[in-house]
Amino acid sequence: LPAGSEVSQESLLLHGPFARKPKRIRTAFSPSQLLRLERAFEKNHYVVGAERKQLASSLSLSETQVP
Repeated sequence: LPAGSEVSQESLLLHGPFARKPKRIRTAFSPSQLLRLERAFEKNHYVVGAERKQLASSLSLSETQVP
């Protein structure tokens, strides 16, 4: 890249191999939600499928918010 080319350098920062993905907003779980999630995790480290859907629904969360 030419030394004084600011547009190219900016483009690399936004689209290059080290470009960062936009940060995802973190979910602030309530104490009761945390307790339920921790119990589910103790039983099974990978909550998937119908169990994940049911757990999310019972906690008023989306499926993507259930780790």
